Amino acid sequence: MRTSFLILGIFLLAVSCRTREAATDKPVVSVSIIPQKYFVEQLAGDLVEVQVMIPPGASPATFEPNLSQMKMLDRSVLYLRIGYVGFEQSWMGKISAVNPDMKIADLSEGVETIQENRRAGSDQHGHSHEGPDPHIWMSTENARVIARNIRDELQLLFPGDEDLLQSRYEQFSLMLDSLHLEISARLAHLENRKFMIYHPALSYYAREFGLEQIPLEIEGKAPSPVHFKEMTDLAIRSKISTIFIQQQFDQENAEVLARETGAEIIQFDPLDLHWRTQMLYIAEQLNRPAP
Repeated sequence: MRTSFLILGIFLLAVSCRTREAATDKPVVSVSIIPQKYFVEQLAGDLVEVQVMIPPGASPATFEPNLSQMKMLDRSVLYLRIGYVGFEQSWMGKISAVNPDMKIADLSEGVETIQENRRAGSDQHGHSHEGPDPHIWMSTENARVIARNIRDELQLLFPGDEDLLQSRYEQFSLMLDSLHLEISARLAHLENRKFMIYHPALSYYAREFGLEQIPLEIEGKAPSPVHFKEMTDLAIRSKISTIFIQQQFDQENAEVLARETGAEIIQFDPLDLHWRTQMLYIAEQLNRPAP
């Protein structure tokens, strides 16, 4: 009996080792934020292993990778940067130095960016206030550009799978068409197209679907008493019923504004792995009856 268990144990250990070896045989593609993992997997399927640098709950503006994460980059053949998040602006030079043979591609190529019209410098979250709004993935139109860039890079990486990757890109594009139509339909009869948000992470979403985003932050900082009063008056005057806030942010100021105006606080997560679900969720919340 002991011999049987020993043989079984050796067999399971061998299978486990082979499984781990098989997993590491795949080319590793590294990305900055979690939604990129969703995009890459929609196109690549099981062709690659995706490493996400910024873990759940961390800020893309201020995150600093640990030593083990930097070591993992040594296995990567490709790094897909999202474009303008603070982490990339601070760390891409070091990331490139860790693995000089790793190709770095920018998924924001071809995206029509929105310029942030705020003073230069960095806010408390590490965002630079000159240059493009970094949240380019929060738009179905931009997602198509991102997916096209991913497809192009994967086709270079897998020249024998060009047709497969093109087919997956076309399927993903059809999903984006459907998602755009579904969100548009949900918002079609929205009378008040203004919403407030603590940190302006939905600029591209608002542009795509004809909405007006009003940020509570001013120059990336918590609102002063004067600005807070202005925002309260504006919310009441504009009959704003929704205040969005990212799960990663403190709700205190938003809660005070909600009490003053009767608006409802809606938490959302632009860094959710389930990108499509999150995009629909935002539309659902905008379309809720006023409290």
